[in-house]
Amino acid sequence: MDRRTGLAILICMAILLGWQKFFVEPRMVAPTSNPVAQTIPQGAQQQTPESTPQGMPAATPATPSQKKPAQTLTLQGPNGQIVLDEGGSFLSDWILKDFKQGMSQDAPQIDLRSVTHQQGQMQLAFDDSSLAYLNDVQGTLKATPQGAVWTYEDSNVKLAREFIVSPQSNHLDARITAEFKTRSPRFAFISMVSQGTGQDQEAQDQQLLYWHQGVERVQLKDTLDQKQIASPVKFIAATSRYFILAAVDESPIAPNGLQQPAGLKAGRISLVYPVTTNSIQIPLKIYFGPKELEALRQVDPTLDHAIDFGWFTVCAYPLLKLLKWLHQFVLNYGISIILLTLLLKVLTFPLNYKSMKNMKNMARLQPQLQRIKERYKDDKEALNREMLSLMKNHGYNPMAGCLPVLIQMPIFFALYRVLYSSIELYHAPFGLWIHDLSSRDPYYITPVLLSLTMFIQQKLTPNTATDPAQARMMQLMPLIFGAFMIALPSGLTLYMLVNALASIAQQVFLNKKLDIKPASAV
Repeated sequence: MDRRTGLAILICMAILLGWQKFFVEPRMVAPTSNPVAQTIPQGAQQQTPESTPQGMPAATPATPSQKKPAQTLTLQGPNGQIVLDEGGSFLSDWILKDFKQGMSQDAPQIDLRSVTHQQGQMQLAFDDSSLAYLNDVQGTLKATPQGAVWTYEDSNVKLAREFIVSPQSNHLDARITAEFKTRSPRFAFISMVSQGTGQDQEAQDQQLLYWHQGVERVQLKDTLDQKQIASPVKFIAATSRYFILAAVDESPIAPNGLQQPAGLKAGRISLVYPVTTNSIQIPLKIYFGPKELEALRQVDPTLDHAIDFGWFTVCAYPLLKLLKWLHQFVLNYGISIILLTLLLKVLTFPLNYKSMKNMKNMARLQPQLQRIKERYKDDKEALNREMLSLMKNHGYNPMAGCLPVLIQMPIFFALYRVLYSSIELYHAPFGLWIHDLSSRDPYYITPVLLSLTMFIQQKLTPNTATDPAQARMMQLMPLIFGAFMIALPSGLTLYMLVNALASIAQQVFLNKKLDIKPASAV
């Protein structure tokens, strides 16, 4: 690398750090607290019958009385306080006792609004417009030995919501009942809403989920498409990176689903139940809490898919289990990440050794391959035939050099997702200046060290790039990786740094053992 290239890299690094520190960070303020107004699902209004069925009188909306201040009732759940009120939403709030929104002692607890940016959650609605007022009625809320009961009744309908809290379960059992006195709607909707915001540092991880023959994820874009979902829909959920609000259906008839826009960067997801008689009963499991594998599986076996481990989930599960097992001994997830990285490096050493050995064989054949390219530059078929013949005669298999890398790729990507998404790292301290492994490095020390170690690793690794443009691109890779890691969790950057340091030690050993000349010596 010449002097001008090195100077350009330093200038780019300074620009990236300055942009992050003086422009991006000041804009990352707390999310707005203005809730999105919740309405009856649009799909419900579109399905309103054009006329009243023959022989059945039209429903007459009850005359709303002047509202009194809503009374609240708090249930002590296994993972926090569940706040109910007399309004139309099932949940006024749910405050987790073991998780805070920040690292300071006076930081507020994680609650529903911090995850979905909504005041109150989950509502019951119907596809009959004459029942639209039920979305905002005020009922009567009473405590029971097992939890609470909310009731409302007028000339058109009788509604009830029964909530049960059990010390043996980590969720809230709910039973929603509706009895229709005049005419029955065709469909009942159980809905939840999530509001995305560009001011949230985890906006890219805020999603709506539903289970329909597998988990489906809905990103909260500027304009969300409306979509009808065929049954069976097992659960609906609103998630952030580390927390989830989920409603799991427990009825004997699997409901359909409905996805709808609910404002700017906001979406609504609903369970849709057919109403076949003059009454309907909907049993649900409602969970709000961390996206922890065992906690989610305790609610429902399908709910663990809410954690996004990517394509290589089958590799992510054992890696997370191994990380938690190491934590039992060292009691520090930062040290656990270091030990896990070194352990994986030892286990994959035979593959790296084989790859380097093949790379050396390939380097030995380069002069002969170059002569073949010059001789048959106008005959592609002969060129390929002669090159394969040369490699075969010298015992070199092109796939042998790629296979070790391909085998390691699932492990790399799975561990990347584990360290990015696991609740175990949420506000987990490491040491020195890193007090939260789920947040970025506050002083950018680990990203800068990562760029330096990758540059050293590049100098020690044999250079196989023959194209000058490709070689220059490879020289910029340490800077690109370092800049990429600036905004990512420090636990993930720690893994990349330790992996790069271990790779340097491994490369020095292999260079001596196989008598390989590093790129800096060529």
